[in-house]
Amino acid sequence: MCSIPGLPTPGSEVPVLITRVNLNPSYGLVELWVNLDDGRKHVYETVREEIQIIQRKFYATEGKPGDLCLVCISDTWHRARIVSIETETFNVFLIDQGKPHITTREALAWGHCDSFVLPPEIESCILANVLSLENNQPEKANKFLTSLPGKKFKGLVQHVLMPDRMILLDIPIVSKHMCRLGSAQKIPVDEFKSLVLKCLHLPKEESSEDFHKSPGQNLNVGSQLTKQYFYPELLTDALEIVTVTEVTDPLNIFCKLQIFLKAVETLSEQIHQYYEKCSNSEEAQPQTCGEPCAAKGTNGRWHRSILKQNMVTSDGTVEVLHVDEGKTELIPVGDIKPLLVKFLRMPVVTYLCSLNEIKDNGKEWTVDEIDFLKSLLLNQTVTARFDHQTETQDAYSVTLYAANAECINNSFMEKAGLIPHSRPDLNVQSRSINSTILTPTGHENKLNGNVDELPEETKNQVIKGSTDDASTSATNDIHIKESSKYQNHNGHISTGFPSEEHIACGDDVFTVGSTVNVKVSCIDGRHKFWCQTTENSDSLQCLMKDIQNHYESAHPRPLTETICVARHPDNNMWYRAKIIANHHSPTVDVRFIDYGQTQKVPLQDVQPIDPMFLQLKAQAFQCCLFNQKSLTDVTLQNATLVEFQKCVDLRTSSNIEVKCVVKAVTSDDEGLLLNMVDIETACDSASKLLAHRCAQSDVYNYSTHNIEVGAKEKVWVTSSESVNLFYCQLFRNSHWFDKVMENVAQLLDQPQCSDQPLGLNSICLAKYSDDQWYRGQVVEMSPKLKVHFVDYGNTLAVNETDIRPCPTEASMTRSIPVQAVPLGLFDVPAEIPPEVNRWFADHAVGHNFTISVVAQEERGKFIVELFDGSLNVNEKARERMAKMKEQLTDQQLSNSSKLTTAPNVPQELMEASELTKTTQQDRVRSMFARDDLQMGSKSTPDTLTPKSFDEGNNPALDAIIEYRENVAETSVQSFHSDSEVARVLKEEVYVSCIVGPNYFWCQYSNTENLNTVSKLAQEAGQAQQDRFFLESLEPGSPCLALFSSDNQWYRAQVIRKAGNTFHIVFVDYGNESEVDIENVKPLPQSLLDIAPQAFMCRLKEFNESKGSWNDEVYDDFYNLVIDKPLKVTIFNMENHSEIAVPQYAVEIECDKVVINRLMQKYWRPFSTEQSKNETPLKKTQDTETGGNATHFHISKENASTCKYKKPFFSKNKAELVHASSIVEPYFFWCQYTNTEDLCKVIQLAQEAGQSDQDITFAETLGPGSPCLALFSSDNQWYRAQVIRRVNDAFCVLFVDYGNESEVDIKDVRSLPQTLLEITPQAFLCRLDGFDESKGSWDDKASDGFYNLLVDKPLKLTVFSMEDHPEIKVSQFSVEIDYEGVVVNIAMETYWKPLIEECLMMENPQSPRGNVSTCMYKEPSISKSKTEMVYASCIAEPHFFWCQYINTEDLCKVIQLAQEAGQSDQDMTFTETLGPGSPCLALFSSDNQWHRARVMRKTDNTLHVLFVDYGNESEVDIKDVRSLPQTLLEIAPQAFLCRLNGFDESKGSWQDEVYDDFYNLLIDKQLKVTVFCAKDHSEIAVPHYAVEMECEGAAVNTLMEKYWKGEGSDDALVENLEAVSQDETRTVDENVEV
Repeated sequence: MCSIPGLPTPGSEVPVLITRVNLNPSYGLVELWVNLDDGRKHVYETVREEIQIIQRKFYATEGKPGDLCLVCISDTWHRARIVSIETETFNVFLIDQGKPHITTREALAWGHCDSFVLPPEIESCILANVLSLENNQPEKANKFLTSLPGKKFKGLVQHVLMPDRMILLDIPIVSKHMCRLGSAQKIPVDEFKSLVLKCLHLPKEESSEDFHKSPGQNLNVGSQLTKQYFYPELLTDALEIVTVTEVTDPLNIFCKLQIFLKAVETLSEQIHQYYEKCSNSEEAQPQTCGEPCAAKGTNGRWHRSILKQNMVTSDGTVEVLHVDEGKTELIPVGDIKPLLVKFLRMPVVTYLCSLNEIKDNGKEWTVDEIDFLKSLLLNQTVTARFDHQTETQDAYSVTLYAANAECINNSFMEKAGLIPHSRPDLNVQSRSINSTILTPTGHENKLNGNVDELPEETKNQVIKGSTDDASTSATNDIHIKESSKYQNHNGHISTGFPSEEHIACGDDVFTVGSTVNVKVSCIDGRHKFWCQTTENSDSLQCLMKDIQNHYESAHPRPLTETICVARHPDNNMWYRAKIIANHHSPTVDVRFIDYGQTQKVPLQDVQPIDPMFLQLKAQAFQCCLFNQKSLTDVTLQNATLVEFQKCVDLRTSSNIEVKCVVKAVTSDDEGLLLNMVDIETACDSASKLLAHRCAQSDVYNYSTHNIEVGAKEKVWVTSSESVNLFYCQLFRNSHWFDKVMENVAQLLDQPQCSDQPLGLNSICLAKYSDDQWYRGQVVEMSPKLKVHFVDYGNTLAVNETDIRPCPTEASMTRSIPVQAVPLGLFDVPAEIPPEVNRWFADHAVGHNFTISVVAQEERGKFIVELFDGSLNVNEKARERMAKMKEQLTDQQLSNSSKLTTAPNVPQELMEASELTKTTQQDRVRSMFARDDLQMGSKSTPDTLTPKSFDEGNNPALDAIIEYRENVAETSVQSFHSDSEVARVLKEEVYVSCIVGPNYFWCQYSNTENLNTVSKLAQEAGQAQQDRFFLESLEPGSPCLALFSSDNQWYRAQVIRKAGNTFHIVFVDYGNESEVDIENVKPLPQSLLDIAPQAFMCRLKEFNESKGSWNDEVYDDFYNLVIDKPLKVTIFNMENHSEIAVPQYAVEIECDKVVINRLMQKYWRPFSTEQSKNETPLKKTQDTETGGNATHFHISKENASTCKYKKPFFSKNKAELVHASSIVEPYFFWCQYTNTEDLCKVIQLAQEAGQSDQDITFAETLGPGSPCLALFSSDNQWYRAQVIRRVNDAFCVLFVDYGNESEVDIKDVRSLPQTLLEITPQAFLCRLDGFDESKGSWDDKASDGFYNLLVDKPLKLTVFSMEDHPEIKVSQFSVEIDYEGVVVNIAMETYWKPLIEECLMMENPQSPRGNVSTCMYKEPSISKSKTEMVYASCIAEPHFFWCQYINTEDLCKVIQLAQEAGQSDQDMTFTETLGPGSPCLALFSSDNQWHRARVMRKTDNTLHVLFVDYGNESEVDIKDVRSLPQTLLEIAPQAFLCRLNGFDESKGSWQDEVYDDFYNLLIDKQLKVTVFCAKDHSEIAVPHYAVEMECEGAAVNTLMEKYWKGEGSDDALVENLEAVSQDETRTVDENVEV
């Protein structure tokens, strides 16, 4: 097990049961909650039984956050931990369910200590190695994810991340299916772990869009291939010196980091010099909004910029943002140029900021306010604290400080008439500090000492206005993301100091329960203040005098330790201090250890401390008030802080002795001792005083009502401000609302309290316009009294007579959670036209809806999809906005084209949309999809063994590409190669491009040369275009080509030219692409001298002239080699037939496993007769038909052995198609409705058809050969397959359509490899359920069938496949649905079944004509193919039944069976039943109808076998019905099995086998591989010999110990071979029964 108790060991394979899935994960990570089934299920069951006996329930005041307890839910106790407490409501976390829960004190109890020893039953996991591509999952992906809970899988534990207790769990079958659905992208293991660690330590509000980048960005972060600016991420709460470059308003301020000022100036000068000299560039001018560019500003200088509008929408000028200055300008289009890649390398360090605590509530700022703000900031150097990122993630919320430490935010807010949220109540201060003093977190401090030497200002006991539980941090500097090369530049002076200093300055440690006379010297809040012991006050005064005398004339000395003396900036006196943060600036943060105050002090005012001043211990010790609740309301926090300050002031001014009673001792976030105390006098206690104040506070109980992301809720919309903020009540909470209203009615009958004045934020009862009273809260006092009705969400002005305070004793009214839940529509812009908001309010308020929760924002607001029945309101809102924008555009633009993007759509949504388009385009290029990820440089993995030759030079293997030389006058050269290839060379490589085992490219793991090539290629790509060079290019010519996916230049080789495009291969990677002629340039000699960094390979020992690969090989080979370090051994080389590059026959080793051997099971050699057929081409006349058909015997050397891929379908999964060629119900072709691949095939076919004819090629063609053929009707080239030859013509089948045609021999061309690799887009079908050996079609069937199918969208489900006997293609048995009509059923009217003689086996004397002879289909089980099953009925190893895990057919059978069972009994039917007859039978245990087979008949009962389960039963004859045809056509869902390798004629089983075999199989997922089948001797069903795997163990092997053989059984050893799991099977079939 893992060293962490309760968690699995990394690297271990564990069975998991998924209990919950987060459908809207953060950062694109898929979150799972799983039950790690490691054999402890019975232990948890025992614990669940034990905790039902509780220790005792909670008393009145018991329970605090962090306590372990038991919670009662539906009369059952569960283990839980208290998270937070809100008045009478407790928020707890259910330990074994992994869910939050809201409850009351009455439902909580203490459990026994040992009840909490066992770790959680449900663990939180992240699905490893996949990243969701978009926030909105496709519908198929959502459906798939929602089906996962309740299913069991095997997972590999990759990592266990502590302290987050997060498991990275690899479930290949799940992640692979997500990738197939297009909702996720695979990521290498190490990069995925880094990504997760990064996400775990980001703030919760961090947008997941940061991680939804293109695959090249996410997976090759180091390469930065996409042409975008890089903004280093700043750590929140960091302090930095900045220059303000631009001020628009308080929400739009640009700040440039001062530390990079010199670097930015140097870069700006380089850019200006370059573009001043640069002539017009051949590179395309930037066109799209958001694209980087170089722009000439109005000041005449060139800048790094970004387009803020599309070029097509401009009228001669375009708006740009100069990213290094933050200035926006209108620039003439002619002054925009493409930005060189080298100018992108320097990160942008000018950040968009907004003043903290100022919200974007639509306020319009006055000219005076903006001018005042500019006078404070513009072109000024200030200190900025980066508090957090804004909600839209496009700016930082900052607090700015002037050189005199004055808070600029506060100055501006005072000017604008805004009240700073964190400012103290100045009325309780006698005098404020002249200069605001800052702690590392930016808060003010105050001193409350009575020492004469202290500054006069500190004697006034200034209140510090901060949050209660704010903690300071010693690390307050800028941190840039680890992926950036610009690492954090802060330094910290060591916090350690010599032991004698530690003795002198260590914090006082008091025993719990002790009482100390104190003075409170500094107050930060209830949770942090500092006290001095009064017993040492004289000593401290003497010490202070000595320090002043000593340092008054001391000379400055360098600091060596953190303990020092520092001059206070307010009174210029020296104090003992400790440096707590150094910012590499002229100031440091110090804490005065005798008073507790924190200050920023100039370095020249800090001196090393003389050891003689260390004899007295530090006099201030840190405290917090004991037993105080955390308060979330800022107003209440400030109020309690004022109360505490008053409490201290009163005792100080009255010379009342103050005692500090130590209740507990702990440490704070910085590791400093924290004494939890109560401040007492002879008559009262500060803790009790504040507790009473909090109890009387005006606050309602706000709750999220246990609404979970991904859940659906029925709601009633109560009010609406906009589509982005409206309120609802939950249907399930209606009883709570009723209780509130009852309690309000009772309170109205009570006399009104006169001692409860109403103020701002007071909770109250108020009368609404319907004359009813409701709960409310005062939100405005003047000019009108306004109340927010908390259970409805709307705000209304009320009369003073219609409002009264909520009594303090009204516990129920205060404690029942607020019923109005704030919502916002998902995927709508932030700015909404007023007409849309009015439309929404008119149609939504007062109506019932269903919400689907997409995300949760701060302050409890939920982002939802809103449904009115099946109508999606979000879509309606978007449509309405689109129409309005369209109308607005029509009014504003008369002669210009429409905007390509809606003006109000947020930028991140545009980027997400572009990303989605890119992703979809990448999917089309499936064979190249991985190459986009390989374009960046890889670092050599540490696990690789050292090379056996000098890594500085590539060996002879450097892919020798034989280019044609001396092309025209340009003398195009081929790439340099060190030497010829020798036999048996070994290389360490990665696979960079994969088509199949006979065509893939490898790339060296040493990327030193690749990095050099990439750098040189980008520089060479800036050269001017050479038209003469382009004319000289022909197949085999080397060149430089632009890769469209990342806009980078790479070395390439021309394959062919078609019009204005070149089809090229990128020689350093292996992928192919179509490149426009404008994007091709000549190669310099320096790039020709370096050998290609990738080389083409094929697996050794697999000759395609002697065999072929099966369909599963492509996915499995890809998964075996992708992203893994490989060792490749080269055996020989030959030139590829289509591309002028060498292809190497190789052997691959991965993790010490030889891939060639693993691939042997996918290889299908041709038959012996076919391989012996080596006679020359010989023509024979078809004498049998007397026709003109000519047949050929073709030698292997001449025959075309290539074949098309077979279409792949998931069994029982519907496909959308239309019928492309219809002959009859037993012979028709269907074509996919998605024509993306078909369009690609058509385009490639026309290009390939232009090639010259190879006369010898036609002679190699035989039946089944693929080719290109010209279709005479439209004179277009199409892919075809030869059926037969007739004289000088071929009869061909057009494989993408299904029609046949006679084609002249001169109109046939060879098929390029690219067209062979794409699966045919049409496939041959026949209707399922009609056996031609048992019936025939009516003459009208063909016409009726044609009319049913032609030109209609069809839904097709494949049930089985077999090869057609006449043409060499697969034929699929299908069921077709058109608009809810099952075509198979509709065609039954045309079917004429044959009349067979009946057979009665049990009663020979019965007439044969009366016995039912219909039979079930046999299960469709392929030999040697693995099936996922459950054991449904177990007798012994030689007799047990298995049932498919995929229950789709079973559910359909059950539904049809119940319907058929309701029919009246046909008494004559029961007379026809005999052994083997199918029927419907009522199962007495569940009173349900099931399909059955009669085994024998006894009087009025039948002994039947339930064919979908395997169990047998006695059934009364009246409980039997006839079986409809539809149920006969579906094969039984269970099949009879026996363990393979155990011959009952050669041995027997021990008695113990039966129980152990049952326990091993029952209720577990099993893998079954069928080896052979024969009919069972007693019941007329097939009996399959199988091998089984259960939880990774081979069942057959486990059962050997129970077998008593007569001798050694060699057959057993031979048959017990390991069978690889068929991972190509889709997860949709893995449904748990």
